[in-house]
Order: sequence, then C-alpha cells, then structure tokens
Amino acid sequence: MRQKIVLIALLFPIYILAQVDSLIIDHTHIINTINDEPNFININKKHKQTLGRNSDPKSPEELSRSSLLKRKIGWNLMTLPGLRFWTKIMYPKSTISRFKHKNAVAFTIDDGFCGEDNPDGCMLDEVRELFKSHKAHATFFVTGNHCINTHKDQVDLLLKDGHEISNHNMSDWKYNKYSSEDFEYDLLRTKKVLSHYRKSPSKWYRAPFGKLSKSMQSVLKTHDMIHVLPDVFAHDTFIPDPKWIAKYILKKVKPGSIILIHMPERGLREWNFEAMKLTLIGLEKKGLKVLNLSQIDMYRKTKTP
Repeated sequence: MRQKIVLIALLFPIYILAQVDSLIIDHTHIINTINDEPNFININKKHKQTLGRNSDPKSPEELSRSSLLKRKIGWNLMTLPGLRFWTKIMYPKSTISRFKHKNAVAFTIDDGFCGEDNPDGCMLDEVRELFKSHKAHATFFVTGNHCINTHKDQVDLLLKDGHEISNHNMSDWKYNKYSSEDFEYDLLRTKKVLSHYRKSPSKWYRAPFGKLSKSMQSVLKTHDMIHVLPDVFAHDTFIPDPKWIAKYILKKVKPGSIILIHMPERGLREWNFEAMKLTLIGLEKKGLKVLNLSQIDMYRKTKTP
C-alpha cells in the first residue's frame, strides 16, 4: 500500500504537467495545421506584408518629445470631425461604430492575445483581472496567430468572466487587397481557431487597420457577420503615452460609444495596460457601464435604457 502511495505521489506531478501541456498543444496544433496548409501558404505568399506590430514603437523612449507631440497634434486634427463622421462617409451602412444607450459604452481590444514572436509577452491574465476589478467587460478581436502563446485555460477564464472573442483574421496585416475567396479562406481559418475556445464565436468582425473592401463586406454578409469600428480611438499603437490616450478617450467618449485600445504585451504596447486602467477609472467617474459588444447590442434590441 505504501509503495502505491509513493508511486502516485511521483506520477501525479507528471500527470498535471501533461494536462497543462495539452492545453497548449491542442490549440497550437490547430494553428500550426492551418499555417501548414498548402493553400494557406500560397495565399500568404501572394499577400505577404509587414506585420503592423513591426512598425510600432516598442517603448515610449523610442520617440523624441517633438515627434510624440507631432503625432498627438496630427491625430487630434485628423479626428476633429469625429470618427463617427469618417465611418459614415467611408464605410457601408452595415458597419457599426456606436450604439444607442444612455449609460453604457462598449469596450473593444484588438490584436488579442499575444504575438507569435513574443512567447513571454502575454498579459491576458493582467488585463482580465484589471477589468474584473472594475466590473467591466470587453470584446477581444483576436488575431488567429496571436493565440499560439496563450494557454486555453486563460481564455476559458476570460470567457467565464463575461468577455467575448471575435474575428480579426489570422495575421496582423491588411486584407483589402485579398480576393473574396482568399479573404473567406482566412476568415474561416480564424473562426476555426476561435471555435476551439467557444463553439460559436460572436458575430462581430473588425478589419485589421480598418481596411474594408467591397469583396470583404460581401463575404461578411454571406456569413452573417457585422463589421464594427470604434468611434473612440487614440491611435494607441502610434502614440505611446498612456495618460494622453486615456485623456483623449475620456474627452471623446459618449454614451453608446465603442472604445478601442489595442492589447498590451510585455515589451510591446505595454503602455496600453496603464491606458486601460486610467480609462476604466475615468469611465466609472462618468457613471458609464463598460460592456462587450453583444451585451450592449442586447440592450439595444430590448430597448433597455
């Protein structure tokens, strides 16, 4: 009997480690299988681009004060008419950039969860705990290849806390030059990755870089998906100043707004964690609930104020 107990004591840690590893292997296997598909390889070769994250500053220290100031002034001038205005004139009517709600906003986070080139950079747990502390929810627009360094149990906890995941394609680059067939192929491969976490991912979609073509919109319509853009966005990947980002958002936000801040990672856009924190504090002071897109959409459908 004593020998059995000793054997169990020795094997139990190995069993636990195997279970933890399986949480990674399952979804990484799906992503690697997709990336190894000949058709997917050919499509990526045809449309190969520089990843958006590779053009971003890695830290605030990379920019001089004058360069940072120029970026802030430029963005303020560009968005002077308001992002709702630009969405109205540049996108089809089916694109949503706001909701009707008296005391709530929708919070969206792009490029979840962590870049494949940043294996130790995942900050999903920190972001989840931050939102939990403010009783806030968000919609995470997830890049398929950004799931490879995130444990499935981390995403399970995120969903359990009332957040949702939505399609942001497989790669962090523009898709507006893709043919309908190539775009659909990529879109459905991303859906396959997200389905590993939840059988039916939400209906929301956000085009990377906001670049939406007619062929992309046609594919989205076929699959009953809705393109969503923010009406409050501080160009946080371009302007690494969390206090300014939060101040800009809190100045522009209105009831029913859709806010966007990109996912922070260790060593990349890390300042966005502080920007999220300051934004959530400010929204609380304004008396605004922070919901995910499906939650605020449900309020709209039921006409609940």
